[in-house]
Formats: sequence, C-alpha cells, structure tokens
Amino acid sequence: MAGTAHAQTATTTLPTYAGKTQVITLPTNEVTLTGRIDGVRARWVVIGTAAGVALTDPASVVTSARFVAPGTYMFELQSLNASGAVISRSTTRVVVGAAPAAGVFRERLLTPAGGINAAEYRFLAAHITDPDVVDYRLGPKYEHFDHTGEAPAPTLWGPDMTSGQGLWPFGILPANNPGEPEKCLPPSQLPRSDEEELARGLDGAGWLVGGQQAFLPDNPLDPDFRFGVANTRGADGAVFNARRFRNTEGGLCMRMIASWYPDWWNRNGIAQPYNSQVRRLVETTRPDLPLVPVVIARGRANASQISFAAFKDGTIVPMIIGNSAPELFDATPLQLPKGMVPTAMAVTPYNEFLVVSVWDTNTVSGRLAFIALRPREMAVGSPEQTPNTRWYWGLPGAWTNRGMKLLGMVNLPFAAPTSLDVSNNLVLGNPRGYGANDDPARGDLARASARAIWSKINPIYPPFGADGIPDPDWSQTASGGYAVVASRAENKVAFVDMTPLYQYYRSMYLTSQRNYDRTVDASTTDPAKWPYTFAVKPSQRPRVVSTITVSQPTSVNAGLQVRGALSDRSTDIFERLGRRSPREAWSNSEPERYLARSRAFVAAMDGTVRIFNVQGLMFPKSPVGPSVPAEPLGTFKAGRNPRFAFVNGTSTAAGDDLWLVSRGDRRVTFAWPTGEVQYSFTDSRLKDPVGGAVSFNAAGFGGRGPGKAVLAPFISITDFGGKAIATYAVEPRRGELGELYPFRSPAGPVDALFGSIAPFPGRPFMIDLEEII
Repeated sequence: MAGTAHAQTATTTLPTYAGKTQVITLPTNEVTLTGRIDGVRARWVVIGTAAGVALTDPASVVTSARFVAPGTYMFELQSLNASGAVISRSTTRVVVGAAPAAGVFRERLLTPAGGINAAEYRFLAAHITDPDVVDYRLGPKYEHFDHTGEAPAPTLWGPDMTSGQGLWPFGILPANNPGEPEKCLPPSQLPRSDEEELARGLDGAGWLVGGQQAFLPDNPLDPDFRFGVANTRGADGAVFNARRFRNTEGGLCMRMIASWYPDWWNRNGIAQPYNSQVRRLVETTRPDLPLVPVVIARGRANASQISFAAFKDGTIVPMIIGNSAPELFDATPLQLPKGMVPTAMAVTPYNEFLVVSVWDTNTVSGRLAFIALRPREMAVGSPEQTPNTRWYWGLPGAWTNRGMKLLGMVNLPFAAPTSLDVSNNLVLGNPRGYGANDDPARGDLARASARAIWSKINPIYPPFGADGIPDPDWSQTASGGYAVVASRAENKVAFVDMTPLYQYYRSMYLTSQRNYDRTVDASTTDPAKWPYTFAVKPSQRPRVVSTITVSQPTSVNAGLQVRGALSDRSTDIFERLGRRSPREAWSNSEPERYLARSRAFVAAMDGTVRIFNVQGLMFPKSPVGPSVPAEPLGTFKAGRNPRFAFVNGTSTAAGDDLWLVSRGDRRVTFAWPTGEVQYSFTDSRLKDPVGGAVSFNAAGFGGRGPGKAVLAPFISITDFGGKAIATYAVEPRRGELGELYPFRSPAGPVDALFGSIAPFPGRPFMIDLEEII
C-alpha cells in the first residue's frame, strides 16, 4: 500500500499532517497511513515501543502499518528539508482491538458506533479470499449459536450405506444378465474408452449434471487445484446393457456423488479439478491473476452452461461446461475499474446481463456493475442451419457467449453489499432440441417480420398460440426486471429497477430497422458503439427505487419462474392445487400465473425469510408501481444464518422452489414460493454447510415405468469446515415425476436420502450446477 513517491514538492503550503485516528480489531491487522508534508521528504517513526509494528515504507507519505498484538500505537510523520533536517512533524494513532473470544461472531466492518470502518473495509477488500476473511463472509457457524436443549442431528439413511460412492442400482434384469453386474460401478471401475466398453460386452448411455465450485485449496501450489475453481459433476446416471444400445429394460444406476475427476461418463471437461478457461488464462497472459475467485455465478434458467468467476482485482472470467462448444465461445476476460472489488454476482435468467456488486475502495461506497452479455439466440438448431449467425447483446440466449461489455455503475445506498440476485419477467421454454427460431422470418431480428412477432408477444404469461403465434416460448425478450442487493453489516436491502435497461434493449432490437441496424455496429471497448454505455445513453441506466431495513440480511433471492423440463411451481400451484383468484385486467392473467416472478425473498441471520412484493418492478403496467413496499407479504423460518442454494430450471420440481442451507444450524430447508415450508432436514455428517446447488439426476431413457427410467432431485452441499461436497436426494413434493427413486428408509417414508460425502482437498464455499446431457 506504500505510495510511489517518497517526496513532496517544496511548494506545498499546507502544514504537515499525519492523518486522523484509526480503529481496527484483530484479526484485521493493517491500516494505511496517509499523510501530508510541507518539506521535500517524509519519514514515519513509531513513538514508544515499535515491537509488533511493521511499516512497509517509512519514507513514503502514504504507507501501511501492520500489527501483531492489540494496543494503542502512536506514529509521527516528520517533514524533512533537502538537507535531511526535520522542519515539522505531526502525530496520529491507531487503536488495535483484541480479537473476539472463540465462539463470538463480530461484524468486522463496523465501528463501535455502528458505522463503516474505512480501514477494516479496505483491509477486508484487499484480503477478501484469505481463509479467515472468507470464513467471516460466510457468517457465524454452528458454535456461534446457542443449541441448548436441541436433540442431536440424526444420521440419515441412504440406498448405498457401504461403498460411499452413492451407487443406487435400479432395474428389472435378472442377476445372470451379463450387463447387470456392470450397471452400477464406482468411477474407478468404469470403462476407460469406447474400445474397452465394447470389449466388455457393454453398451450404455449417461446423464450428467455439472457446474463449478469455488474453494480455498489446501495446497495453493498444487498444479491442478491452485486455481480455486473446479468443474464439478454433481451427480450422474447410467444405463448399461449387453444386448443393444439403450435397452429400455436394462440395468439402471444413479451415482449420487460429486466428482472433480474425469471418468468414462464425465468427459469433455465436465469433471476436472480446475476450469479450463481460468487455467489457460493464468498459464498464458495473466500469471498475476489473484487466485482464488471471490464469487462464481451462472443463469438460473435452463441452458445456462456459461458461467463466470470474479477475482478480487476486478477480473471477470467467462467459463463453459458441457454442451457449449469452445470454438463458439469468447474466453476474453473483462476488467472492472481499479479499486472495485467484487463481492457478489448474478446472471439474469436467460443470460442477458451479468450484474456484480462491488466495494469501491477508492471512496468506501457500494456499487452495482452492469455488464452486457452476447449469447447465442434461443431455440435455434444445429450449426449447419442458422444458429451461429445470430448473437444478440442483452437478449435471451443459450449454450454459449461471445462477449462481455461493461455498461456502467449504479451507486448503492450502502457501502458494503454482500449478497445479490436478479430476475426478469420472462418464462421461456426449454430450448434443447427445438429450432423454433431457425426460420429467419421468425428468428432473424434484422427482418421486420421477426421483430413484429417478438414485439407482439406479452412476456407476462403468453398462452400457447398467443395472437395467432405458435410456440411463443422463445420469440420474446424481457420488458421488466430488477436486482435485489443486501448489506449484512449495514442492515439494508436495496431494490434496483432494471426495467429501463430491458425496455431500451426492446426498443433497439424490436422496433425500427434504423434502431436494429445500430446494434450491428458493435464494440466491446468503444462506449459509443453498441451496446452503448450508460454514459452515452443514460436513459437505460437502472435505478435504486426502494431501500428497506432488515436486521442482518444474509442472502437474497429474486423470484424466478422457469418452465423447465418439469414445468414450474407457480403453474403447479395454479393448475394442480386450484388456487385461483380473479383475473387482473392490467395483465389478463391470474396472479398465481406469475407468483414466483412477483415475489422476492430476503433471508436474515435469525432464520427469518421475508417475502416482498416486487410485482411493480417485474411488470411495468402493474398498478403496484415501480417500488417495493417495506411491509413484507409474509415470512417463514429456516435455520440460522441461512443462504439460498442455487436452483436451476431442471431441479426439484420447479426452478422457483426455494432451498436454504443454514450454517448456524447445519440445516437444509425446502419451501415453495408461497412461503409454505415443505420440510427441513439435518444430518450428523454435515460439519459446516455453507451453500448448495439443487438439480435433477436420472438414469435410463426409456420413458416412464419400471425398469425404463429412474430419477431423483438432489442437492449438492458445500461443507466448508468439513472440506467436502455432501449429496442428498430430496423429495420434490410432486407426484408426476415418473419413476421416482423410492423415498423410503427401513423405518418408513423420508424426505431426504443420504447419497455420499465426497472429501475435497480444500474448503468449498460456492457451487452451481446445470443439467449437461
């Protein structure tokens, strides 16, 4: 932190000044001393004992001081003339408080008066991926709370209680069938090649769920694990048979175990101890990249196989996994302005924008950075058709990404944002296997015919065949949306209206030929070329519309409605449970039809989850208006210090289900977007759960019925202190999932089945997952 200049010119007329008193509390052990002199050279000296104090550069007017013990330390800044004589001096002090006692959690950001301590703020930002700071960011753990009178956590039962590989066989072939013994093998015993597979008399097919996890490596010098972000397979399923490919009566297996090592099913980088894009960047052009990432993020709707890692110097690296072809992907990183330290990150549902909360260490203030993405158009077919000619900035897209551009910043009403989520008012279909936009007259927005279709569809809840348009699920873009961001230390939650941004992109892409043509002249560096920055086109800039006081908000969830492979919970509630209400004139739709999209969720340290009405931010025509009422619609309870798990479009029964992992109680809670808690569970194997990701595992491709397919939703839990990924199958509370793996233990029906504990050579703190195949 030392300054680059050791002298100040003699023309200075202001007197020498050593700066104001600073207060820190261990384990924060560093402050910046910023002085001013009226001579030509500076010298800092410690008054009294210098034991336990280290100055980075005593001859610089701006230097750093580090401490190893509590106490009050005095520093004198001396101003010297050209001969080295002291001509003036000034003193300051630093008060270093003792570290809190074991079992006591302290918000290190705060002064005794409750304000932001600038020295602590800058220290935490500079050390945001140090183990003790990551631990602080994750919040108080089990031992920080009173558990007097609580019963011990049970030990949950699972179908595989012996191998530890989470191997769950299922099928109807007799034991003497040659393929039956092979149907459920641990990774070490799987075939290693196509040739070996056939030589063993096997044919097979697999189902994979993968994503990334961020972690603190045990060995920062390890050639594979040092990058701090791994491609992690969350679970998979397989069918082997000895007679013909994809025999619908073959033996089936689900492996409920996380893996970061490749095996026969996990090829093409789906499971490896590093992410290829991050590793390549470090080994080629950025050996100085400050490993490990602060945060990772991906879109929560279907086909979000692009994701992002943000590092403490403001570098944001795009990553891919699964079906995204590397040749159709731009791995060029983006750099935030100097002094902007990322703390949380979220991708809009269909990969339109990346939003990053930052601590601005230049001014000790919080900001949101908005970054436009350039994904491939939704629902186009194979490369020999038309998909790889249509890449639209800021519009819904799938599979891959060809660019990032920083549009600008929005100031937040607090300094230290710690959690963030985003949403919009789209409910698009699953693009896998669909080519609805292949026809240029429908999908090529350079044509007036396509723009007319897209602009006509109402994104609130377009019925099938809306306005005579068949399959409206992919030919639309958002007209409203928002970000919700919280500061745990400052007890604040802000809602940011992104409708101006979405509406601006609609006007550029879906109106006149002249506007569309302006989007073709694009640049990732020129602010006056598409996509335009906020400075060039300020009308698109999102705006903070509501700031609400919530005591110690630990995590936020922007309600998301996804019509994934298993429909969505909002429709499920509306159709199956029959919770109908009068049709609203402004939307021509029952409120239940947009239930999840009209609610945001804020979890607090005591386990209370508040539900807020964000209908006015999602639907511009709503009479609620563009603000969020401070009074919540309702509340429900999870465990203490809860964090929302990542839930993708192919998850339990719906992408709008709510899952919370509570570090303070080692508890997992499942609730519907209505706020109705379905169940929660604990397990004696969980040591320090801090987050998770929910997805959907399957084996077999023969449709529904015994022996044809078996499936189960699951949650992968990051166990920070236990250094492991724990996997559990979870009962989705829905009866139309086909051949669901039996949620029964020897003692009777259960809500969760134990899968496995996969030890990891480090401490995982974030994970997200996407259905890959």
